[in-house]
Amino acid sequence: MNLTDISDRKQLWNQEFYVRFLPEIDPFRENQYFRPLDKAYNGDSTFWNMPSPEPDLDQNFWEKVHAFLDDERIRELAVSLAKNICLWEPDGNRLMFAAILRAGVPVADWLCRLLPGAAAAAISLFVGLGIDQAALRLIRKNYPERRLVFVDGWTGRGGVAREIAKIGAGPLAVLIDPWGWADFSGTQEDIFCPAACFTGAATMGFSRTFYADSQSFFAAYLFPQRYCKHDLVKAWQKNCPSPYSVNTPPRQKPRQEKCFFMQSGLRLHSNEVCRAMINAAPETLYFFHDAVYVKEHYPLLLELAERRKVKIIYNVRHLLDYKAYSACELRVKK
Repeated sequence: MNLTDISDRKQLWNQEFYVRFLPEIDPFRENQYFRPLDKAYNGDSTFWNMPSPEPDLDQNFWEKVHAFLDDERIRELAVSLAKNICLWEPDGNRLMFAAILRAGVPVADWLCRLLPGAAAAAISLFVGLGIDQAALRLIRKNYPERRLVFVDGWTGRGGVAREIAKIGAGPLAVLIDPWGWADFSGTQEDIFCPAACFTGAATMGFSRTFYADSQSFFAAYLFPQRYCKHDLVKAWQKNCPSPYSVNTPPRQKPRQEKCFFMQSGLRLHSNEVCRAMINAAPETLYFFHDAVYVKEHYPLLLELAERRKVKIIYNVRHLLDYKAYSACELRVKK
């Protein structure tokens, strides 16, 4: 294991990765190390013993992602999230963000920039398996004077929030929280964030983590650095709002929305749909809006759907019952 490689990955996001790194593999040529795209969760930890595969997306796709990173809506959500956290702890030097791999890492990066003095470390958590307890213990040991905030990109059905609640931990902060399960959020509207397109090969330098044993960190395979899009990560960081845009609000308790839940066999919300397009086997993609609106507002989802040959249906109005603007149906094998 090349420690320089691990250091390079840390420097990319300026976060400690509480991960047990395994020797380097090629994500596009050594498929035996990854589980099938259509493998379904079977209720036990064996599902998490292998990482999900990585899509081999070309430079044309990444250039499109790069172009959409300059998004004023996402900056506004980040500022709103940072302000909500300030209600709970206004001193950045007392904040420690536990960024949930992988979607939490870019959001924690911005939060550290918006709240000077805050620090971040990346940790694994899977719904159905739980959090990496070994990593969590060490983070708490290394930062005893800081208040721990778990950070993810968005919530889906509230699974991450429930896993954190199971161990009596929290709070949870996310950029986008349609069903209201997080303690802090930037919005409860189903808004697409282009960082949902980020992959391990392109923006992390290692695989999705997977369960090894209860005594060590969740593991990950290192990936060749030639696949990493350093310019993409830097572009995300460059688009972070100025910390001066976060004026500490008056000390008052944020209004708590009641958690929403509705059973569905669909993968719901635009960012979860994007992840499904990347590491699962979607069959049909549904949008609440018409084709013209979708083409303007969800071009990256359409690009991924075209690459995966996914059927698209527009004007699915009942999606609003799920507080969602998009959803997808997955093909799975038990």
